[in-house]
Amino acid sequence: MDGIEEFLRLLDDGLWHSTSDLASDLGWTVSKTRRLAVFLSEHGLARYRSSDDTVILDAELLSLIRET
Repeated sequence: MDGIEEFLRLLDDGLWHSTSDLASDLGWTVSKTRRLAVFLSEHGLARYRSSDDTVILDAELLSLIRET
């Protein structure tokens, strides 16, 4: 499983996740993890909260992932 698939798998529970926890689970830097979270957010695939550095998948993407 590549890194992005693993990132999405970690988020497929529909809960908010801190980028530091995700980075630890993925073996990535927090900076890299945050960049992906922000990228997904900018493209409407996730919501990123800078106030607490957390990310959650968009409900539509989450639904699509769960269908596959």
